[in-house]
Amino acid sequence: MAKNVILVPTNFSSRANLAYRQSINFAERTKGDVYLLHVIPQKSNRDNLDYEIDMIQNQVLNLLDDYDDSIRRRVHTRIEYGAVNQTIVKVEKEIRPDFIFMGSDAARNDHNRSITLKLIDKISCPMVVFAGRYDKVGCDRIVLPVDLTKETKQKIDLAVKIAKIYGAKVYAVSATGSHDAETLKQLEGKMSEVKAIFDKLQIECETRLLKTEPHVESMANAVNDFADDIEASAIIIMTHQETKLQKFFVGSMATELIKKANVPIVCVSPKELNNK
Repeated sequence: MAKNVILVPTNFSSRANLAYRQSINFAERTKGDVYLLHVIPQKSNRDNLDYEIDMIQNQVLNLLDDYDDSIRRRVHTRIEYGAVNQTIVKVEKEIRPDFIFMGSDAARNDHNRSITLKLIDKISCPMVVFAGRYDKVGCDRIVLPVDLTKETKQKIDLAVKIAKIYGAKVYAVSATGSHDAETLKQLEGKMSEVKAIFDKLQIECETRLLKTEPHVESMANAVNDFADDIEASAIIIMTHQETKLQKFFVGSMATELIKKANVPIVCVSPKELNNK
């Protein structure tokens, strides 16, 4: 299996520590490397930087205490000073990780949520956001929202990768407020196509059609409620699409899912389709 690189920005909060533990679990399974990044905000007093860096290094060492040398060799630490989001984006472009694992204790806070969404919009790799009350390490059930867009294939490819790494079961779901028979038939057909892909790869998969009220919040709530009911380990979503109408819709869906989910959200930014 190809080597995986996981970038983990941390402020040493409980959610950030969960993201770190998940990254270690992922690295163990894939023989990958973890880059643990702490950004000292620009508002910090420069006169105390040396002391603050020493404190941070001690916190990093504490995080490594529970692991043996074979794991410690996979963890690389980095301390930066600057604007938090800009610095994370800079490091992401430099090391080109396969994933960013990021915790947020303040996912319900509008200001912090907007920071998370701005960061998602600026990075090129999938980002896993840990919020809510989820505290398990590992991944055994993946919720894969399915729609009629071409970019859904990217979510499928990523779901296949994660399911194979963890031996997870995939739930292909479609939340719709439409009562149009043709639309419902298309969605059911799409989910059947998706299930056939996983069946061929011998990955366990179920499909569910979630009928809701015809607005984004209801559809997002239906997906989140379903994930809670099955005690899912992750929800894989696209963060935006090509057209202005699609970008508004899917961007709104991503916002609602991230701000209310109790399980990790795997955010995938669509690649350009013109060259495919």
